[in-house]
Amino acid sequence: MSYVDNPLEGKYEEFLELIEILCTSYDHSETDIISLSISTAIRVLLHDTNNSISLLAHLGKKDIAFLSTNFTNDKDLIHLGLVRKINVGVSNGIGGEVKYWPLCDERYFSSPKEQHRIQFEQWWNTEEIFCSGKSKLTRKDLVLSMANKDGGAHFDTKVQEKYDNFRYKWSGGSTLVGTKSGISRGYDNIPVYPAIRQIGHEILCTLKP
Repeated sequence: MSYVDNPLEGKYEEFLELIEILCTSYDHSETDIISLSISTAIRVLLHDTNNSISLLAHLGKKDIAFLSTNFTNDKDLIHLGLVRKINVGVSNGIGGEVKYWPLCDERYFSSPKEQHRIQFEQWWNTEEIFCSGKSKLTRKDLVLSMANKDGGAHFDTKVQEKYDNFRYKWSGGSTLVGTKSGISRGYDNIPVYPAIRQIGHEILCTLKP
């Protein structure tokens, strides 16, 4: 088998454009499964292994500080640092939207202002963006679980339990209960998808300000 050169010229700009297009599609879609494709694009851009080199590593662009929007709400029992919980148009526990929502989407609420920049290794490998009593996820954990195991680029019949614990509508540890009806409802989506969208936002703000 023979190989030829695969030039890097223009690939960086292409991938930033790809992530931007996917994030815009997420924002205008009725479904948030576009996060599957966002996770794969992020993996190609950022993740290094013994057998493959990320696009940023090829270009020598990883040794920079990335924007972190990881936000702590003292009222929440479970830390979901890249998403908020919204409740719009719900009447007595019925109708409207009850969703996990990426912080960057300001259709209903302004984004939290507590933002900072940290070096890539901490941003990717160390900072915990999801944390419950028994499970913790970093950005790397979330992106690779979705891209490698849960349908982004590959699908596996097993995923890590710490990822699985955040794939449910009740992952945030709270429910909405109608004041008069007593109707209890969970959220209309799961938090891992909007969190991937928020990571896309952080990347674009860092690399394409």
